[in-house]
Amino acid sequence: MNTYPKFTNVAWMLVVTLLWAICFPFIVTGLPDAPPLLFAALRAFLASGILFAVYMVKRVREPYLFNLQDTGQLGLIGLSYTAMGFGGMFLGAGHLSPGLATVLASTQPLIAAAIAAAWLGETLKTKGIAGLFVGFLGVALLSWSGFGNNNAGFLWGIIWVLMGAFGVAIGNILLKKRGGGSIAAPMAVQLLIGGGILLLASAISGEQWDIRWTFRFTGSLLILSALATAAMVFLWFGLLARAPLNQLNVFSFLTPALGLLIGYLFFDERLQLVQILGIIVIIFGIALMHTSDAVLDPTHKAGLSSPIKPLGS
Repeated sequence: MNTYPKFTNVAWMLVVTLLWAICFPFIVTGLPDAPPLLFAALRAFLASGILFAVYMVKRVREPYLFNLQDTGQLGLIGLSYTAMGFGGMFLGAGHLSPGLATVLASTQPLIAAAIAAAWLGETLKTKGIAGLFVGFLGVALLSWSGFGNNNAGFLWGIIWVLMGAFGVAIGNILLKKRGGGSIAAPMAVQLLIGGGILLLASAISGEQWDIRWTFRFTGSLLILSALATAAMVFLWFGLLARAPLNQLNVFSFLTPALGLLIGYLFFDERLQLVQILGIIVIIFGIALMHTSDAVLDPTHKAGLSSPIKPLGS
């Protein structure tokens, strides 16, 4: 067994966080040209195709046999992680102010931590609980300036975003329980199933399947599918086999921070003092979660330096 140094796993997790961070801007960019659920379904289908292609290249070294029980489990992941997660994200976009949407979406690690204690036996100790809530406080500070009156569909916006957060939390628990083994093929299957559910929901809700294939929409779809979904899911599922879910999931608090830093570096946006304070608080929360006595995980040693296989092996 190979053991990755802790900084290597943290570096991979930062890549995943960056891929999470680019989701919302590209969703907002593409939404004017396609209905939300259909857009989400196309994202899932295209990402599934990319991962199937990866599997075909690696199938000799990484064979994968489907069975009924496994397909049922992947169906649940497709329903929760992809259908509910993507659906809530796409439907909630534009209904809430950025600050409120960010804070609501950031309840996902808190929901997952509560479920992980019951389903995975992954119990947070005092420092772990403090790390989660400090990280969440950092997100609230970071999003302070984004709270406003742009809440046209306030109640439905809250419902959609919380549905997405709950779905992703359940999906992360199921992904963690799967842990290890082949990555590309099962993730392609769950995305295909999730995309099918989203397409059915689009039809039932009466969405008009009218897409304007503009450069803006096509570029958004390709980036969301290839980077923010296929690459992200591949890396994320690989990392879940290495370390406690909570120690990985806490990095999601950095998602809005990276979004702000991207705006500062590339789009001449300004960082307010409260936002800088929020970033510092988030980093402190992550550090608390990664102390040696933060998480009691029955399947891993504390920290991100557990014995693992190389990513994608």
